[in-house]
Amino acid sequence: MGKPTDRIGYVDGLRAVAVLSVVVFHAAVFHRTAVPGPLVPILTNLRHGVDLFFVLSGFCLSYPTLAKLHRDGSTAFDVGRYASHRFVRIVPPYWLAIAVFVLSALALRGFGYALPATLQYGSAPVEVIKQMLFIDGDVQFLNQSFWTLPIEFRWYFLFPILLWVWSRSPKSFIALGGAAIVLTITKGSNINIIYLPAFMLGIVAADLHIRQIDLGKWPAIAMVALTAVTVATTQGWDDRFLPFPYLAMFAFVVMSGNSRSLRGLLSVRWLTAVGFASYSIYLVHQPIIEFAETHGTAPVIAAAIAIACGFAFWLVAERPFVETSLRVRLVGEFEQFFRKWLPRVGIARVIPLGGRHVLASGLRAKADPPLLDVAAGAAYNPD
Repeated sequence: MGKPTDRIGYVDGLRAVAVLSVVVFHAAVFHRTAVPGPLVPILTNLRHGVDLFFVLSGFCLSYPTLAKLHRDGSTAFDVGRYASHRFVRIVPPYWLAIAVFVLSALALRGFGYALPATLQYGSAPVEVIKQMLFIDGDVQFLNQSFWTLPIEFRWYFLFPILLWVWSRSPKSFIALGGAAIVLTITKGSNINIIYLPAFMLGIVAADLHIRQIDLGKWPAIAMVALTAVTVATTQGWDDRFLPFPYLAMFAFVVMSGNSRSLRGLLSVRWLTAVGFASYSIYLVHQPIIEFAETHGTAPVIAAAIAIACGFAFWLVAERPFVETSLRVRLVGEFEQFFRKWLPRVGIARVIPLGGRHVLASGLRAKADPPLLDVAAGAAYNPD
C-alpha cells in the first residue's frame, strides 16, 4: 500500500465511519437491555457499517484497474499480482489477530478471569485451524466479527470475473446483481449471495468516481430515502436481511464522491487516521468490548479502549505488511509463486479488459479528471 498521502482521503474517512459504526453497535448490543427505547433503531442500524465496508471493498479493489481502463481504453488484469497483494494485505494481520486472542485466552484463563464466550470456545485447536483457513461452516469464531472475512476471501476469487463482466457488459453485470437480490429475498440465498450485491455496487461506485459522472442530487435523495426505509423495516437487533441497507451505503459512497464539502469533511486528519487503521480496529474490537463490559466498564469507555487497542495492533501487526520493505519482499515472492502455479491449475495469469462503456444515456460525464488520484494506476491500493 502506498503512503497515506497517496490515498483518496474521503474513502479513508468512509472506512472510519464504517468501523466506528460497528464498534458503537457492538458496545451497545452487549448492553441492549440498558439502551433507551428511542435509541434502539439508531444503534441497531449502526451494524450496517459492515455493508459500507463491503461496498468500499469493491470500490478499492476495482479502482486501480478501472482507472487504467478509463485512461488507456484497455488494460490487463494481472491475476498473480492481484492474488499476491491480497494475500499479503489480508492474511498476516488476520492470523496475528487469531494468535493474539488465543494467547489472551490462555493468559486470562491462567489468571482466573471469566472469558467472553467467543474466546472460551473459539480458542480450541480445531476451531483455530478452521479460522486460519477461512472456513466458516460450523465454526466458533474467536471474534464474532471474523464472520465477514471468509465471505470477503471467497469474493476475491470471483472479483476478476465480476470486473471483466462490468468492463464488457454493464447490462449483464446489473442483471447478475439483480438476480442476487432476488435470491436474497427468497429462500434461494446464502450469506455469500446476500452481501454480494454490496460488493458489486462498490465496483460501480469506483467507475462513477473515476469517470466523474454527474448524478446531481440523486445520490443524496436516494441515501435519505433508503436509510429511512432501512430504519422503518428494522425489527430488532437481529432482524432479517433486506437489500435497502447496502443500497443506502452505495448511495452514501457515491454522494461522498460527488460532494466537495462532504469529501472535505470525510478527509479530516483524525478521521482518515481511523480509516487507515480500520482493518486492525475491526479485527480486535469485539472481544475487547465484551471483556471490558463484562468487568463493569462503561460502553463508551469500552469502545474507546477497543479503538486504542486497534491502533496499537495496526502499529505492531498490520503496518509491517502495509508500509515497510517486508511488504515489498513478500509481495514479490508470492507474485512469483502465483505466476508459476496459476497456469498449472488452469487459471489465466492475465485477463484482458477493454471496451469502455457508457453507463446509460442521460448521465453526464464531466471532463476527464487530471487523474491525480490514479497516477500509474495504483494510487489507491485496496483495503
